[in-house]
Amino acid sequence: MSISRVAVVGAGILGVATAREIAARFPDAELTVIDKADDVAAHQSGHTTGIVDSGLDRIPGSAEAELARRGVELLVPFVSERGIPYRECGQLMVAQNTDEADRLEEIFARAKDNGIPGVRLLERKEMSEVEPEARGVLGLYSPHAAVTDFGALTGALASDVSAAGGTFRFATEVTGFDIMSNEVRIRGRATAADEQVDEAPRTYYGNEDTRPVVDFGEELRSRFGGQDWFRQVEGTLHDWTEKFSSSWSGGGRGEDHRGPADQDGPGGGAGDGTRGSGDDSTGSGKRARREMPETTIGTFDLVFVCAGLQADRLAAAAGLEADPRIVPFTSDYYEIPAASAEAVRGIIGSVPDPDAPFAETGMVRGVNGSLMLGPNTFVSLGREKYDRRGFDLGDMGSTAKFTGFWKFAAQTARTAAHGAKTTVSRKAFIDSVEKYVPTIDGDSVETGPRGVRAQAMNSDGELLDELIIATRGRLTAVRAVPRWGATSALAIAERIVGEAAGARGR
Repeated sequence: MSISRVAVVGAGILGVATAREIAARFPDAELTVIDKADDVAAHQSGHTTGIVDSGLDRIPGSAEAELARRGVELLVPFVSERGIPYRECGQLMVAQNTDEADRLEEIFARAKDNGIPGVRLLERKEMSEVEPEARGVLGLYSPHAAVTDFGALTGALASDVSAAGGTFRFATEVTGFDIMSNEVRIRGRATAADEQVDEAPRTYYGNEDTRPVVDFGEELRSRFGGQDWFRQVEGTLHDWTEKFSSSWSGGGRGEDHRGPADQDGPGGGAGDGTRGSGDDSTGSGKRARREMPETTIGTFDLVFVCAGLQADRLAAAAGLEADPRIVPFTSDYYEIPAASAEAVRGIIGSVPDPDAPFAETGMVRGVNGSLMLGPNTFVSLGREKYDRRGFDLGDMGSTAKFTGFWKFAAQTARTAAHGAKTTVSRKAFIDSVEKYVPTIDGDSVETGPRGVRAQAMNSDGELLDELIIATRGRLTAVRAVPRWGATSALAIAERIVGEAAGARGR
C-alpha cells in the first residue's frame, strides 16, 4: 500500500521535526500536523533554557549517546543556515566537595569515551581562566557547549513543513484513534477561545458518590508527615487542600457526575471536556475552554504521536500500555538582565546526583545575554500550567493515583528538603547559587520563566531517560525521550520515521 496520507499529533519541536522528516521521505504524501494549541512550540519546546546538550554523561555506546551526538550534528548546520541564534559559550560543571569530585571524574571518563571535543578537568586556578567568578574544588569544562533558541528552531522547521506542502491544524484536540489494518482514523474536536462561565467551580466527581477522587493532603501527610521537608511546605499544602475541599463542596448543587480524574481525555481535558481549575480563587467566576463535539479529523496511512506532556494519555487512547506514565514537573527560574549578568560567561552547573535528580543548580547565559538561574523543580499542579496560581484537579489526580509516583517520592524523600527550601524561599535559592558564583548580584534577581517537564516514569518509580517508542498497526507513539530531548529532536525524528518507513518497505 502506498503512503499518501500522514499525520503527526503534536506541534512541539519533536512533532515538527518528525513532520519535516516525513516530508523529505514521503514528498508526495498529504501531511497534516495536529495540535490543540494555537501555534508551534506552545509547551516544552517554547519553555527551555536553550542549552544544547552534548551528551557529557551519557553511557558510552548507548542509544542515547548516539542520539545526542547525531542531534548536534544535524542541529548546528541547520541553525547556521537559517540564522537562528546559536552561541558556543562553554559549560563548566563544578564540584563543591570530594563526593561530587568523584562523580565529576566519572562523568569526565564518560565524556572522553563519548568523544566530546575539548572536554577536560580543571583545578581551582584553571577554572578561573574560563569562568573567573566560579568557585569549587574541581571543574569539568566542555568548551563547545552552546545555547540556542529552540522556539525559533521549531518555527524554522515548521516553515520547511509548510513549504513542502504540509498543513498545520491548530486548536484541534485529538481524543481518540481507530486503528485498522491499513490505516488509522483520528477522532477529535476543535477548541474555541476561553469564555466566561458560571461562578460554580468546575470539579470532578466519582462515579458512584461525591467523594474526592484523591485526598492529596492526607495522602502526603500519611507518607511524609515526619519529614523535615514536609513540615516546611505543610502550610502551602493546607492551602491546596482547602482549594480541593471548596471544589468538592458543590456536590449538592445538582451538577452532573463526572468521570474519575485519572480518566482524563487524552488531549489534556477530562473525558467529558470538564476541567478542574483553581485559577480564580476569588469566586468572581471561572474561565473555561469551550470544547466542540467530537468529530472525525481524518483517516491516514501513517500516524506519529509526539505529544510530550500528553504522551501517556494519547498512547492509552490508541490502545497501548498505560505505562510509562507522564509525571509533570514544574521548573521555575529566576533571571538577571543582561546588563547585570557579567558574572557568568556561559553555563555553570552543579554535578548531577543520581539520588536527587531534580536538585540541580544552574546558571545559563542565554542567547539574549540575560542570565537564567535555576531550576526550582517540583511536582506540577497541572501539565500545561505556566501561571503561578491555581491547579488542575485532573492532572494532579492522575499523578497522585499513580503508584509509581509514590515509589519515586519515597526513594527521593531525603533530598526533598533542598527543593522545598529553595522553592519557598527566594533568599535560600540565591544562597544556593552563590555557592558557585559568590559575586552574583542578588539585588538584580527577578522572577523568570516557568516550564513544565514531561517526565516519563515507570510503575517502579524509575525516571526514564531514554527514547521509548511503541507501535500499534500504522501508529507510532513516542512514549519517552532523553532529557534535553530538544537537542536530539532532529536525530529522533530521523530514527522514528526511518523505522516506520523501513517497516512499510519505503
